[in-house]
Amino acid sequence: MPPNSPGPFDADAGGSTNAGYSLRAYAKINLSLEITGKRPDGFHDLVSVTQLISVADTLTVTPADAWTLDVEPPLLDDGENIAARAARALADRSGRPASARLAIRKQIPVAAGLGGGSSDAAATLRLLDRLWASGVD
Repeated sequence: MPPNSPGPFDADAGGSTNAGYSLRAYAKINLSLEITGKRPDGFHDLVSVTQLISVADTLTVTPADAWTLDVEPPLLDDGENIAARAARALADRSGRPASARLAIRKQIPVAAGLGGGSSDAAATLRLLDRLWASGVD
């Protein structure tokens, strides 16, 4: 997190409520990116240096009977959203239905190379792990 920023479950970030949890998903910038080789699977080995910046999306997860995703502003449908795909993967891995309401308030520009989608997916996993007590490592 950027210096002097609240902790991920800090009250300033939304924190814990009786209804669910909130978390900020910070953007990052690449300070350095070096391709060091090509792997047998066709992907490349990378060495990257990144820095978190103060721009962040806010995610809130609350209990629900079914899965719902609410993104403001609306950008991608549920099937294309990486946070929704991460939620379904965690539900599958933990052997439970994907039942929760995930609200994402976007501040990170989309397709700007700031890692917003990946950061949202990671925050979604943390939030749902906490909500569902999934115990998945």
